[in-house]
Amino acid sequence: MIRVHRRGTIRSIPALVLAGTMLVTVLAPLTTAQAGTITDALAQIKSLSATLSRQSQISESSANAYGGAQQKLQQIQYNIYSLNKKVATKKAAILVTEHAMASAIVNAYVYGAADAQILSLFNQNVTTSDARKVFQDQVIGNLDKIKSTYESQKKSLDTTIKQVTIQEAAAQEQTNRMKTLLQENIANENATRATLNSIKGTFRTQIINYEILQGIAAAKAHNYAGQQQAVAVAQSVGGIAAGNAVLTAIAKAVPPVISQIAGTNEGAIAVAAALSQAGLPYIWGGVSPGRGFDCSGLVQWAWSKAGFNIPRTTQTQWPALHHVALSALQPGDLLFYYNLDNDNQVDHVVMYIGSGPYGTSTIFAAAKTGTKIGYQPLFTFGLIGAARP
Repeated sequence: MIRVHRRGTIRSIPALVLAGTMLVTVLAPLTTAQAGTITDALAQIKSLSATLSRQSQISESSANAYGGAQQKLQQIQYNIYSLNKKVATKKAAILVTEHAMASAIVNAYVYGAADAQILSLFNQNVTTSDARKVFQDQVIGNLDKIKSTYESQKKSLDTTIKQVTIQEAAAQEQTNRMKTLLQENIANENATRATLNSIKGTFRTQIINYEILQGIAAAKAHNYAGQQQAVAVAQSVGGIAAGNAVLTAIAKAVPPVISQIAGTNEGAIAVAAALSQAGLPYIWGGVSPGRGFDCSGLVQWAWSKAGFNIPRTTQTQWPALHHVALSALQPGDLLFYYNLDNDNQVDHVVMYIGSGPYGTSTIFAAAKTGTKIGYQPLFTFGLIGAARP
């Protein structure tokens, strides 16, 4: 198996660790009052967990909204910056125009002494009259027009800046509201989490013991779903060790039915080899005894101890091995699963044990990242068939 995230089952139960399991106090039947207290605590945990989930979603949504508001505000602020740069450019252009006009007036003064004299000079004949018109229209007149244009543009920019500044104030207010809302949501989330952890801490031992009793009762009634729920609840308050404690207690209180299925000597060797790796961690790409395996690496190594050299990955193992009917399983046979990772491939393999904590439905596997190698109940979701080396 060569995938990082390996889903062994849907709602999989943690592997049974044979050593280092959680110590649990000696159990005694719960009184009605005690059962009521535990039931109330479990109800609160369920309610708070649901609330926490909703609050986490709200916080995530608020964080996204806050980020969007910040981005909008930054864009408006950049627009204001750009507009101010344009205003500065227009002001500089107006200043240049004013200097040009001043220069033209000085030239007129230098060359003509006074307007009256200039006009008198220009009016002496048609040629000078044309020159006067050219001077007024093309020099003085055009400069006035240019200055007027720049002033008009600056006024327009000033108006735009005022409008955008109003938008900036609104965006800033919206951003502040989003920030405050996000902070409030996070505070509510933290408060709920603290309350949830407090209840779990106060009732942890009682809840685990209660779920052990529930799991044992479910096992005696052959209620696998009830056993699964007991393990899940215990694990939610006490971690994997608590879930393993429930499994251990069930196995002790309800002795497994030992299968009488006949198997081959090679299969028995492969099973013994696999069981020797119980409790090691799942390691993606792992093929090292005493350190860890992935699903296909474990069965490849186990069968190598029985003298069989099988392919490395699930995709190559399934077509290469001899397929057998599910009704004729023997210890050591391999069960293959298809499309558990939505990849349309054979992507998981486990070893059929035939006897153990789950009776004739016991398998042994390296399930997925974050779990330990160990026993599991046989599951059929995605099961494509069985094979034997």
